[in-house]
Order: sequence, then C-alpha cells, then structure tokens
Amino acid sequence: MEITRKTGAVIAQTAVYLLAALVFLLPLARLLLMGVTLEDGYGLDNFATLLAEERTREAIVNTIIIAVTSTVLAAVCGSGLAFLTAYCNIKRKGLIEFLVLLPFIIPSYIITLSWSSFLSSRGAFNQFLTSIGLPAVDIYTMGGIILVLGFCNIPIVYVNVVHMLRKIPRDMEWAARACGYSQRQAMLKINLVSAIPAIAAGSVLAFLSAIDNFSVPAFLGISSGIPVLSTYIYENAIGFGPNAFPLAAALSMILSVIAVAGTLLEGFFVKRGASMDSIKEDFSVRVHFKNPLRVCLEWGTLALLLVLNIIPMVSMVASSFLKAYGLDFVPKNLTLKNFAFVFHNRGVVSAIRTSLILAVVTTIVCIAAGTAIAYAKLRKRSRAAVILEKCASLTYAIPGIVLALAMIFHWVEPLPGVRPGIYGTINILVVAYITRYLVLQIKGSTTALLTVDPAMEEACAASGRGFLAKWTKVLIPLVTGPILSGAFMIFVPALTELTLSSILASAGTKTIGLTIFNYQQGGDYNLAAAMSVLVTILVVAGYCLINRKHLTSSQKEETGYEPTYTAGHKNLQQNPGPQGN
Repeated sequence: MEITRKTGAVIAQTAVYLLAALVFLLPLARLLLMGVTLEDGYGLDNFATLLAEERTREAIVNTIIIAVTSTVLAAVCGSGLAFLTAYCNIKRKGLIEFLVLLPFIIPSYIITLSWSSFLSSRGAFNQFLTSIGLPAVDIYTMGGIILVLGFCNIPIVYVNVVHMLRKIPRDMEWAARACGYSQRQAMLKINLVSAIPAIAAGSVLAFLSAIDNFSVPAFLGISSGIPVLSTYIYENAIGFGPNAFPLAAALSMILSVIAVAGTLLEGFFVKRGASMDSIKEDFSVRVHFKNPLRVCLEWGTLALLLVLNIIPMVSMVASSFLKAYGLDFVPKNLTLKNFAFVFHNRGVVSAIRTSLILAVVTTIVCIAAGTAIAYAKLRKRSRAAVILEKCASLTYAIPGIVLALAMIFHWVEPLPGVRPGIYGTINILVVAYITRYLVLQIKGSTTALLTVDPAMEEACAASGRGFLAKWTKVLIPLVTGPILSGAFMIFVPALTELTLSSILASAGTKTIGLTIFNYQQGGDYNLAAAMSVLVTILVVAGYCLINRKHLTSSQKEETGYEPTYTAGHKNLQQNPGPQGN
C-alpha cells in the first residue's frame, strides 16, 4: 500500500511538472525559438535587421524615456500621497485613498480616453488656453503619454510605500528625538531612509508597468507616429509579412530582457525591506499640522486628485452624450444615440458577452486551481506547487504583448503532431487569460489560507470527518470571503483586458477593450466614450460593493485611520506587476 501511495505521488508530481512546462514554459521557449528563426535555419539576423532600422532604435529610446520619466512622476506623487495618508492629521483620508486608487480600478485605456477628451483640440480647456493667448495642450505627444502613464502608475507606488511607512516603529522616531533631532530631521533621516526600499520597489514596479503598457501608447502614440516597443511589436505582428512573426518575436525578446532585469531589481529591493514584514501597521497620526496648513494640505490634495482623476472623467462622460466629437455641450448637441448604439449594436453586444464569458470562466478556473495550488504549497509542502507558482509568476511578469505572441506560436501546435485548433477561437483567449492571471489567485488564496489555523483541520480529521467534510465544513466557509475579494482583482482585468485580445482575438471574439480601441482608432470617439462610461460604472460599482463595509464605516480622522484595503489590494501590494490594459 505504501509503495502504491508513493508511486501515485510521483506520478502526480510528474504530471504537475509536465503541466507547468506545457502551459507556462513551452510558450516562452517557442517565442525564443521564433526570434532566432530564419528562412534557412537559425541565427541572430532578425536582431541585426531590426537594430539597423531607425524606427526600432526610436522605439527602444522612446520606451526607455517614457518609462523612466513616468516612473519618476509616479514615484514622487505616490510617495508624497502615501506620506500624507500614513502620517499626517488631514481628514477625509478614505476619499483621498479612493481617488488615489481609481487609476488602478479603472482600465488605463479608459483613463487615456478621458484625458484625450479633456485635452481635445476643441475641448473647453484648450479653448480657454487659446482665448487667453496661451498655446493649446496636445495630449498626442511624448509628454502626453508620460503624463497619463505616470498618473496610472501612482497607485502602484502608493500602496508599496504607505504600508512600509506604517510599519516603521515609532520608537525609532522617539529615539531620534531624544538624541536632539527635530521632527523634520527624524522624518528625513529615519522614516525616509527606512522607506527607501519600498519606494525603490514601487518605482521599479511602476517602470515595469510602463514598459508593459500597451493601451496608453497605442491610444496616444499610434496616430501621432510615436513608436514604443509594445506598439511596435503589435504593428509587426499584424503586418502579416513573410518575416512578421520572427521580427515581432525578436522585438519581444528585447522587451522581455528589459522586463526581466526590472523584475530582478524589484526583487532585490523587496528583500531589503522584508525585515519589516512581520511588524504590525500603525495607523496613528505622527505629524500634526496646525489648522490653516492642515486645511490647505487636505483640500489641495483633494483638488489635485479631482483634477487628475475626476475632471477628465467628467469630460469623457460629457462627450458620450454629444452627437459628434468636439461639439459644444449645449442642449441642441446632446443625444442618447451613442448609448442606444452600445446596447443594440450586434458587434458591441457580442463583445460584452465575450468579455463576460472570459472574465467568469477565467475567475472560476483561477479560484479552483489557485486555491488548490496554495493549499498544496502551505499544507502539503509540495515542491511541485511551489514550482508551478514560480512558472505562473513568470508569465505574469513578462509584458502582455509578449505573452500574446507566445500563445500564438505555442498553441497552434503545442506538441508535435497535436493541433488543438483553439487559435482563432475564444478558447485561446481563455487559455491566455488563465496563464496570465493565475498567479494572482495563488497569492490571494495563500493569504486567505494563512488565516486558517491548521488545528481546525486536524480537529475535523480527528472527529472522523473526511477530506470532503474538511473543505465544505471548515475551509470553504472561512476562506470564501477573502478569496472572492481577491478574485475581484482577476475578474475586472479579465473583463476589460486589451493587450492580449489585441493580438489573439478574431472577428467573432472581440472583447470590450478591443472594441473601444477600434472605435477610438477609427475616429468614433463618442461611441468609445459611451462604452467607457458604462464599463467605468460597472467597475467602480463592483469595487464599492466589495468594499462597502469599509467605505461606510466611521474613520478615525484625528487619532488614526481605518484602512480600506481588501484582499484584492493586498494582491496589488504583493504583486502589482504589469497593468497592461
């Protein structure tokens, strides 16, 4: 019996290894192979051809410039906002935090669309600038891409830094004050120095998100001829020339090298800050401003966040009611036909249905598989589960556009002679989404299972109950809430995904994100705005529903702050990763 059990365990472990290789590793290996594939064999000629082109060099330089400068913007704003909410005696911290996190909740292509609506050439803001003799602001430039990407990545830095600031023991500040430091000196030399690993880790994650992001440079850069690596890969992949896929694969390898280097650097900074992981967060106020300054900081922060996140959204909502793009917002120009089109057009309805199916199936599969892997890792100490998690982390760390190409090369014929026929169908999107987002659920389920004392499971077994009873009577009731809360962070990206579907979707499997992108690229800005408004309402309503207890609870405005983080936001802190939408 013991030998049979060991044999079964070996077979199961081998099956897990083969599954990890088939789903996570072989697609990337196929991508590497395609990058060095030539007409007469293998070599590095694809890289030489690409680097000899001026547009390739321009795309690489643009990618680095945009990523670095947007990261600096995100790091400064995110760290400053984290300091205010973590330490200062300002009020309305819940509202401030909600506004800070909005760019993470809402897909980046909708934020981009809102900014392009707000700063349109015929918009109220630019008309005001020109009326007073100032030049109009052009959002379709490098500066516009940097601006929007920086704002989109502020939450990534904010979440990393605010947790670290709250974990810094107050004893360190008091010891510094006892040695003659002023409060300002203590904050700079103790708290800031202690928070540097978190600031650096958040900045590296913002950098990775910037180089991975497809939607912002696609919406603002394609029409104005500003190439970056993600959009340049997309252009090559859809070119369908004789060397289109090998050149796109070679470009993907260049982008992946940058991403992997950034991931390794982020891991270094995370390890440096790991010494405070076990310290409980302190939500008490540490910096007390006098009333005039406190009021200025509080309302100045709210005004800044309203300008960054709300006013562009209001502009997009207004444009969704206009008969034509750029018209004045007056009664004679208003219409509901854009929303009527969204609800009645077959293509739009089909896209909504496809995205809902993809989101639901991806979330259910990730919950089941992610929880099983997390349980095997924690309770069974399974090495296979640990390896499976690392492989899943790899496909989440690489840029989405790279993963999309890898899916094409691999799933046409995953094994010699085996053609599953899923390319060009919704099934390839299901596989790609699960491959992309599974690691998020593994981490979320791991966090949920850590809250359950193993003694409860042992007591269940000691009472004569079996495996099924242990799950239905003990584990599922205890972990359902946290797991579903974390799964929201999979459902929303899957529902609004653009990067993977831009390459993998076919005529009958277009998604919400791809439909909005096509309308924007085709000049149907009002239809794109109408769809974006509906998506925003659904996403924000879902967020508020998940966090309803926190959002309605009273907050300790003077002595501390009740956090609004759910398991989903813990996922953001643990693995913010690329936000390729």
